[in-house]
Amino acid sequence: MPRPLSSSAFTATSPSGNTTMNSPADATPDKPALVFLRGLIRSRFHWGTFPRRFDKDFQVIEPELPGNGYLYRDTTPGSIPAMMEAVRAQVRTTTTAPVIIIAVSMGAMIATEWARRYPQEIRQLHLVNTSLANLSLPWQRMKALSFLRLISTTGSRLRLEQTILKLTMSRPLGMAEKELWLDFAEAHPLRWRNIFVQLIASSGYQGPREAPVENIVMYNASGDQLVKPGCTMAIARQWKKPLITHPDAGHDLPMDDPQWLEEKIRGNFLRDLLKD
Repeated sequence: MPRPLSSSAFTATSPSGNTTMNSPADATPDKPALVFLRGLIRSRFHWGTFPRRFDKDFQVIEPELPGNGYLYRDTTPGSIPAMMEAVRAQVRTTTTAPVIIIAVSMGAMIATEWARRYPQEIRQLHLVNTSLANLSLPWQRMKALSFLRLISTTGSRLRLEQTILKLTMSRPLGMAEKELWLDFAEAHPLRWRNIFVQLIASSGYQGPREAPVENIVMYNASGDQLVKPGCTMAIARQWKKPLITHPDAGHDLPMDDPQWLEEKIRGNFLRDLLKD
């Protein structure tokens, strides 16, 4: 079950909703830094316990995009590059070392932009269920029916959250878990301005034509109801990077099958890093 403050790198949340983080001096240099980036109108809360699977071997860092979750009072930056700078600034208060990033959907766009602008700061990218405007068509990047279902919820944040849960997960949430997520949404209400800024920024984001760094693995899920799995495949082909496909999980792969994703990530690069 998700825990509200799940990052080992975060220490407190201020009354205004701003999150404070450990300074670089407090970091654990013996462990590689592992950053988790969530997607469109998602909070670090929505990782659930997935990051805890890596606590033993990594310095886990879970930044929050301004405008989402614990930072819901803040204003979301107007572009993917600006969002990247906001997230990067949070991470850099914790570590100045090169980082490994696990990122979903729009979070993967932010991670891609980070690697494009600052390749020396990226050790590895693990990108899940994402897309780029210059490699896939709009109706592939967000299925038309799913888009209409999201738009139809305008006016009710609770309906929006319920719709997101239905669209992004293949496995049903238990009653207690679902109530926890809906309670979180009610306690951290998204601003419609921030929602539309994120939709527009992600829909128009064009990534690099060549892989921004060497160590990248792509992951998609055959049961994704939000984004066609072929979008992630298109990036993997363009960049000439490996693609691993889950046979039936949905868009929120870390919640649908966390054990599978952890095993695949460790099996690709993380296991080798720990031997260094």
